Amino acid sequence: MSDIPVIGGSQRQRLDNRRYSITETISFVRADGNSTSYDATVGFDALFRPREIFLFGAKDGSDMSAVLIDTAVALSVALQHGVTATAMANSVSKVDGLPASVIGAALDLLAKHEADVAPLFKHEAD
Repeated sequence: MSDIPVIGGSQRQRLDNRRYSITETISFVRADGNSTSYDATVGFDALFRPREIFLFGAKDGSDMSAVLIDTAVALSVALQHGVTATAMANSVSKVDGLPASVIGAALDLLAKHEADVAPLFKHEAD
């Protein structure tokens, strides 16, 4: 057991075993100017908010495959603890307004889907 205090301990939102998902291609421009694409599957909660992502397309067993898996896990954990994709997307590097890495491209995709459902949760106070 650890005596380290929990700060801001938002509880993870457990997802249904069966849930809606969509697969899209994401891309970004590498530092050498070439474009790289990967496949991303976004999983949604019961209210159609993005809550997980899976990234594919690198050769199995490669360093990039491990980066994609670890990136997807980290982003999914953050989403399930209430961190918005938009907040994360606004915090990562961009080059001329475009994602500078696969992480930025994944966050832009998640933020796009987050924005798709945002009007459904807007308060009538406006």
